[in-house]
Amino acid sequence: MIGVIGWSCTPNAIKDLTPEDSQVFITNYEKTAKFGDYNTFSLADSVFTLQNQRSGVSTLALDFRILGAVTNNMAKRGYSRVLRSNKPDLGVNVVRISETQSGVVANYNPWNSYWGFGGGAGYYYPPTYSYYQTTETYWYIEIIDLKNAATGQQASVIWNAQIRGSGIFDESTLSTIIENVFTQSSYLKRN
Repeated sequence: MIGVIGWSCTPNAIKDLTPEDSQVFITNYEKTAKFGDYNTFSLADSVFTLQNQRSGVSTLALDFRILGAVTNNMAKRGYSRVLRSNKPDLGVNVVRISETQSGVVANYNPWNSYWGFGGGAGYYYPPTYSYYQTTETYWYIEIIDLKNAATGQQASVIWNAQIRGSGIFDESTLSTIIENVFTQSSYLKRN
Protein backbone atom coordinates (compact mmCIF):
# COMPACT_ATOMS: atom_id res chain seq x y z
CA MET A 1 0.00 0.00 0.00
CA ILE A 2 2.83 2.41 0.85
CA GLY A 3 4.47 1.65 -2.51
CA VAL A 4 1.27 2.51 -4.41
CA ILE A 5 0.90 5.79 -2.52
CA GLY A 6 4.56 6.66 -3.14
CA TRP A 7 4.29 5.83 -6.83
CA SER A 8 1.16 7.96 -7.25
CA CYS A 9 2.93 11.00 -5.79
CA THR A 10 5.88 10.98 -8.18
CA PRO A 11 5.88 13.71 -10.83
CA ASN A 12 5.15 12.77 -14.42
CA ALA A 13 8.24 14.03 -16.28
CA ILE A 14 6.59 14.00 -19.69
CA LYS A 15 3.37 15.64 -18.53
CA ASP A 16 5.29 18.50 -16.94
CA LEU A 17 7.32 19.41 -20.06
CA THR A 18 6.87 22.88 -21.52
CA PRO A 19 6.74 23.14 -25.32
CA GLU A 20 10.34 24.46 -25.27
CA ASP A 21 11.49 21.45 -23.22
CA SER A 22 10.02 19.03 -25.76
CA GLN A 23 11.73 20.58 -28.77
CA VAL A 24 14.53 18.61 -30.41
CA PHE A 25 16.99 20.08 -32.92
CA ILE A 26 18.89 17.49 -34.94
CA THR A 27 21.64 18.88 -37.16
CA ASN A 28 24.06 17.07 -39.45
CA TYR A 29 26.82 18.36 -41.70
CA GLU A 30 29.31 17.10 -44.23
CA LYS A 31 32.63 16.89 -42.39
CA THR A 32 34.65 17.87 -45.47
CA ALA A 33 32.57 21.00 -46.22
CA LYS A 34 34.41 24.29 -45.78
CA PHE A 35 31.56 26.64 -44.91
CA GLY A 36 33.89 29.65 -44.97
CA ASP A 37 34.47 29.17 -48.73
CA TYR A 38 30.85 30.02 -49.62
CA ASN A 39 29.57 33.57 -50.04
CA THR A 40 26.03 33.53 -51.42
CA PHE A 41 22.84 31.53 -51.03
CA SER A 42 19.47 31.21 -52.69
CA LEU A 43 16.21 30.41 -50.91
CA ALA A 44 12.83 29.63 -52.47
CA ASP A 45 9.94 32.01 -51.78
CA SER A 46 7.73 29.18 -50.47
CA VAL A 47 7.98 26.18 -48.18
CA PHE A 48 8.04 22.74 -49.78
CA THR A 49 5.55 20.33 -48.20
CA LEU A 50 5.70 16.53 -48.02
CA GLN A 51 2.75 14.57 -46.72
CA ASN A 52 3.05 10.79 -47.09
CA GLN A 53 2.93 10.28 -50.87
CA ARG A 54 2.02 13.89 -51.79
CA SER A 55 4.17 16.95 -52.23
CA GLY A 56 3.57 20.61 -52.94
CA VAL A 57 4.38 24.14 -51.85
CA SER A 58 2.86 26.34 -49.18
CA THR A 59 2.69 30.11 -48.81
CA LEU A 60 0.99 30.57 -45.44
CA ALA A 61 2.00 33.43 -43.13
CA LEU A 62 3.83 30.86 -40.99
CA ASP A 63 5.85 29.78 -44.03
CA PHE A 64 6.96 33.34 -44.77
CA ARG A 65 7.98 33.73 -41.12
CA ILE A 66 10.25 30.66 -41.18
CA LEU A 67 11.74 31.67 -44.54
CA GLY A 68 12.51 35.10 -43.08
CA ALA A 69 14.07 33.57 -39.96
CA VAL A 70 16.28 31.28 -42.06
CA THR A 71 17.31 34.22 -44.28
CA ASN A 72 18.17 36.36 -41.22
CA ASN A 73 20.27 33.60 -39.68
CA MET A 74 22.17 32.97 -42.90
CA ALA A 75 22.85 36.73 -43.18
CA LYS A 76 24.06 36.87 -39.53
CA ARG A 77 26.60 34.22 -40.43
CA GLY A 78 27.96 36.29 -43.32
CA TYR A 79 26.13 34.86 -46.33
CA SER A 80 24.39 37.09 -48.89
CA ARG A 81 21.06 36.12 -50.43
CA VAL A 82 20.96 36.28 -54.23
CA LEU A 83 18.54 35.18 -56.92
CA ARG A 84 18.91 31.66 -58.32
CA SER A 85 19.77 33.20 -61.69
CA ASN A 86 22.89 34.78 -60.09
CA LYS A 87 24.43 31.32 -59.53
CA PRO A 88 24.59 31.18 -55.71
CA ASP A 89 27.15 29.07 -53.87
CA LEU A 90 24.50 27.47 -51.64
CA GLY A 91 20.88 26.46 -52.06
CA VAL A 92 18.63 26.44 -48.99
CA ASN A 93 15.40 24.45 -48.81
CA VAL A 94 12.77 24.59 -46.06
CA VAL A 95 10.36 21.64 -45.91
CA ARG A 96 7.36 20.91 -43.70
CA ILE A 97 7.01 17.13 -43.41
CA SER A 98 3.86 15.41 -42.17
CA GLU A 99 3.91 11.64 -41.81
CA THR A 100 0.80 9.64 -40.95
CA GLN A 101 0.99 5.96 -40.07
CA SER A 102 -1.88 3.59 -39.40
CA GLY A 103 -1.96 0.06 -38.11
CA VAL A 104 -3.87 -2.75 -36.44
CA VAL A 105 -2.99 -4.52 -33.21
CA ALA A 106 -4.56 -7.82 -32.14
CA ASN A 107 -5.44 -7.96 -28.45
CA TYR A 108 -5.49 -11.58 -27.39
CA ASN A 109 -7.41 -12.57 -24.31
CA PRO A 110 -4.96 -14.24 -21.91
CA TRP A 111 -7.78 -16.56 -20.82
CA ASN A 112 -8.44 -17.54 -24.44
CA SER A 113 -9.83 -20.96 -23.60
CA TYR A 114 -11.55 -22.39 -20.57
CA TRP A 115 -11.39 -26.06 -19.87
CA GLY A 116 -14.71 -26.86 -18.28
CA PHE A 117 -15.89 -29.82 -16.34
CA GLY A 118 -16.17 -33.31 -17.72
CA GLY A 119 -13.47 -34.03 -20.23
CA GLY A 120 -11.99 -30.62 -21.10
CA ALA A 121 -14.63 -29.17 -23.44
CA GLY A 122 -13.35 -25.65 -24.02
CA TYR A 123 -14.74 -22.28 -24.93
CA TYR A 124 -12.82 -19.97 -27.27
CA TYR A 125 -12.89 -16.18 -27.09
CA PRO A 126 -11.61 -14.56 -30.30
CA PRO A 127 -9.13 -11.67 -30.10
CA THR A 128 -10.24 -8.08 -30.36
CA TYR A 129 -8.50 -5.57 -32.60
CA SER A 130 -7.39 -2.02 -31.96
CA TYR A 131 -6.72 0.43 -34.75
CA TYR A 132 -4.31 3.31 -34.40
CA GLN A 133 -3.18 6.28 -36.42
CA THR A 134 -0.31 8.61 -35.57
CA THR A 135 0.76 11.80 -37.29
CA GLU A 136 4.01 13.65 -36.81
CA THR A 137 4.69 17.00 -38.43
CA TYR A 138 8.09 18.66 -38.29
CA TRP A 139 10.42 21.10 -40.07
CA TYR A 140 13.36 20.03 -42.21
CA ILE A 141 15.96 22.51 -43.49
CA GLU A 142 18.81 21.64 -45.83
CA ILE A 143 21.70 23.46 -47.42
CA ILE A 144 23.10 22.12 -50.67
CA ASP A 145 26.44 22.87 -52.31
CA LEU A 146 25.73 24.49 -55.68
CA LYS A 147 29.24 25.91 -56.03
CA ASN A 148 30.94 22.52 -56.40
CA ALA A 149 28.14 20.61 -58.12
CA ALA A 150 29.31 18.93 -61.29
CA THR A 151 27.27 19.54 -64.43
CA GLY A 152 24.52 16.95 -64.73
CA GLN A 153 25.14 15.65 -61.21
CA GLN A 154 22.92 16.05 -58.18
CA ALA A 155 24.21 18.67 -55.74
CA SER A 156 25.39 17.42 -52.33
CA VAL A 157 23.59 18.22 -49.09
CA ILE A 158 26.24 19.69 -46.79
CA TRP A 159 23.99 20.59 -43.82
CA ASN A 160 20.52 19.64 -42.68
CA ALA A 161 18.36 20.09 -39.63
CA GLN A 162 15.19 18.54 -38.27
CA ILE A 163 13.05 20.44 -35.81
CA ARG A 164 10.62 18.30 -33.82
CA GLY A 165 8.47 18.70 -30.73
CA SER A 166 5.63 20.81 -29.38
CA GLY A 167 5.17 24.45 -30.27
CA ILE A 168 7.37 24.40 -33.38
CA PHE A 169 4.54 25.87 -35.47
CA ASP A 170 3.82 28.72 -33.07
CA GLU A 171 4.46 31.97 -34.97
CA SER A 172 5.53 33.84 -31.84
CA THR A 173 8.44 31.46 -31.12
CA LEU A 174 9.45 30.42 -34.63
CA SER A 175 12.30 32.95 -34.89
CA THR A 176 13.76 31.70 -31.61
CA ILE A 177 13.49 28.08 -32.74
CA ILE A 178 15.39 28.79 -35.98
CA GLU A 179 17.98 30.82 -34.04
CA ASN A 180 18.52 27.79 -31.75
CA VAL A 181 19.10 25.50 -34.72
CA PHE A 182 21.71 27.80 -36.22
CA THR A 183 23.34 28.42 -32.82
CA GLN A 184 23.76 24.66 -32.49
CA SER A 185 25.69 24.74 -35.80
CA SER A 186 28.47 27.17 -34.88
CA TYR A 187 30.63 25.96 -37.83
CA LEU A 188 28.03 27.26 -40.31
CA LYS A 189 29.53 30.69 -41.08
CA ARG A 190 31.82 32.59 -43.41
CA ASN A 191 35.38 33.26 -42.28
